[in-house]
Amino acid sequence: MSPARFRLAGIASAFVASAWSSAAVIYVNAAAPAGGNGASWAAARNDLQSALAAAQSGDELWVAQGVYKPHPTDRAASFVLKTGVALYGGFTGVEESILQRNPANTSTLSGEINTASTSDNSYHVVRAEYVDATAVLDGFLITSGMATDTLAYDRARGGGIYIDASFVGCPTIRGCTFSNNAAIYSGGAVYIIGGAVRLERCFFFGNRITGSTGVGGAIGLGVAVSADLTLANCVFSQNFTLAAAGGGAINANTDATVSVYSSTFYNNSAPLGSVLSGLPAIAKFRNCIFSGQGGAAAYFSTPVNVQYSVVPGGMTGAGNINANATFVNAAGANYRLASGSAGINAGSNSALPPGGLPRDFDLNPRILDGVIDAGAYEFIAHTCAGDLNKDGNVDDADFVIFVGAYNNLVDRGGDLNNDLFTDDADFVIFVGAYDLLICP
Repeated sequence: MSPARFRLAGIASAFVASAWSSAAVIYVNAAAPAGGNGASWAAARNDLQSALAAAQSGDELWVAQGVYKPHPTDRAASFVLKTGVALYGGFTGVEESILQRNPANTSTLSGEINTASTSDNSYHVVRAEYVDATAVLDGFLITSGMATDTLAYDRARGGGIYIDASFVGCPTIRGCTFSNNAAIYSGGAVYIIGGAVRLERCFFFGNRITGSTGVGGAIGLGVAVSADLTLANCVFSQNFTLAAAGGGAINANTDATVSVYSSTFYNNSAPLGSVLSGLPAIAKFRNCIFSGQGGAAAYFSTPVNVQYSVVPGGMTGAGNINANATFVNAAGANYRLASGSAGINAGSNSALPPGGLPRDFDLNPRILDGVIDAGAYEFIAHTCAGDLNKDGNVDDADFVIFVGAYNNLVDRGGDLNNDLFTDDADFVIFVGAYDLLICP
C-alpha cells in the first residue's frame, strides 16, 4: 500500500457515523399511490397541498420529482408557505438526507390547471404572507403562474410567488427556478411587498409582463411598503416587459433597496431598463455579468452603483470591465463562463453580500484561484474524480472534504460513483485519484 493510501485508510476508518435530520419529515411523491400518510418514501403522500396543510411548525416536506398543482381547477388556490415549515424539492424518492438531492430531479410547482390555455392558470403558484425565515422554499421549478386578473390587486402581480413581508418577516427562498410566469402589472415571477427578502441561487427564465403598463418581467417590488431585496448567485435570462416604464428583469419603486451580488443577466428586454427600472433609494450591483443588446445605457433606467462587473459598452465604477462575456452555451441556457471569458477572476473578494458567499450557483466553491469570478458561476477549468474543491489537484484539501462526507455517509460531497452515498466504494475511487495528485 502506498503511503498516501495507508494514511487515508487509517484516518477514514475512524469516521463511521450517520447524519440524520432532527426535524419531522413528511414525504411527498406525485407517483405514490393514494392513501399514504407521508411517514416514509414507501408511504409517501401523493398530494403536496394536503401534506402542506397537515404540516406543523418544525416539519420538513421532502418532495420527489414530479408535477404538483395547487388545485385542479381553482385559480385562486396556491401553495401557501407556513412559518416553521420547510419545503425541499429535488428528490427521487429514496434519499435518506437532504444532502443527497440532485437538481436534475425536478420537483415542479405548476399553475397549469384547467384547460391547456394559460388564461385560466393559477393566479399565484405560491404565496408567502406574514411568514418568517423558517418558511423555506428550496429546490423547486415554479412555472405557469398567471396573475392576470385586473379586478384584484394581488391577482395582477406575482404569477410565480406573491410575497408580503411587510409585517412579520420574509421566507427563505433558494435554489429555485422561475420560468414562464406572467403578471399584468408587476413581477411576472415574483412580487414583493415590504420586508427584507433574499433570493439565492435562483434562475429566472422567460417570465413576462402582459399588461401595457406593467413593470418587472421577473421581479417587482411594491409601492405601499418599502422593500429591501438582496439577490445572490442568481441568473436572469429572457425576462421581459413591453411597457414603457420598463424593467425587463427587475422593477423597484421609491424607497426600495436593491442589492445584487454575483449574478448574471442575459438578454432581458424592455423599452427602458432591460435589467432595472423604477426609482429605488439604493441600487447596487457587485461582481455581476451583463449581456445582451443595448449596452449599459439600456440596462438601467435609474441611477445605479455598479462595481467589479462585466458591462458591454462600459460603465463608470470600480473594477468594471468593458467587454462581452462568453458562455459555454448561451443558446442552451448554459451561462457558465467559457474558457478565456471576460469575468474570470474579475470580481472582488471584498464585494460579497453580508454573511459571505461560500458557494456559487452550482454549489461549487465560490472563490477559486484566489479571486472571485463575475457572474453566478465560478469558472472551473478542469476537474476529475476526487477533485472535490475544483482546483485541478487531488490533495489534502480534498481529503478533508471527503472525510467530512464519509463521516456523514449520506453527504453527497464525496459521492464519486453517484449512488447517493459516500462510502467505501467512493473511498476506493478517491484513493486512486489521490495517488495521482494532479488531474490527468
